[in-house]
Amino acid sequence: MDELDGALQAYRRAASGPRARCLLRSDLMSLVIKLVRHGESEANIGRVLTHEVADHAIPLSERGWDQARAVGRKLGRSFIDGALVYSSPYRRTRDTVVGIYEGCGMIPPERRHALYEDPRLREVEHGYEPAEEQEELRRTHGSFYYRFRGGESPADCYDRTSSFLESMMRQIERKQTERILIVTHGLTIRCFVMRFLHLSVEEFDSLANPANCDIVTLADKNTLPESQFSSERWAVTGLRLRSS
Repeated sequence: MDELDGALQAYRRAASGPRARCLLRSDLMSLVIKLVRHGESEANIGRVLTHEVADHAIPLSERGWDQARAVGRKLGRSFIDGALVYSSPYRRTRDTVVGIYEGCGMIPPERRHALYEDPRLREVEHGYEPAEEQEELRRTHGSFYYRFRGGESPADCYDRTSSFLESMMRQIERKQTERILIVTHGLTIRCFVMRFLHLSVEEFDSLANPANCDIVTLADKNTLPESQFSSERWAVTGLRLRSS
């Protein structure tokens, strides 16, 4: 089964006849998705501890703002202008979106026009106890399946990321766009790639967390010859892999 079949069922039903379905598949092959992890935050450099403060309110560091602007310059106005932009509602991702627009010389659009915040893109919830103290349990039960005390497992994040993907594909249909920017969190990016390419749990476990403001690209595999993982039609670049 194609990796987007489930997400696109409603979309394909709207296509009337063989020619329309053929055009649909052709249009989808020009789709480019850029996933960006937020810039360096105050928690990333140890100025705050996520189990002691409101995780959603943690801001970027000064370096994080610089990283976000650098992403904007790298992607450029030609990619951002007219793209659908999604972000987690957390402060550090909101700030990263602002920095990206500043970097490419644009003003962020109003929300719900070309910029959408979606809680399903939030950070995995680590609960209210230090995650470091749960490492032995994670190794015992599997890092993908282990649910943090009072929080989520990566499998939970995968489920909501799958739901977001379906909504995103319907929005692509409505907006008729082929460029997508998603600003979110490291584990959410890995879950999105896992869902999009139907990676196995073992392949997910081989992925290291993206660095702050890394850019991960999903596109037609014929346009990504140096891909790290691929399916029948799609491929990904920009991931970091764990050392064996």
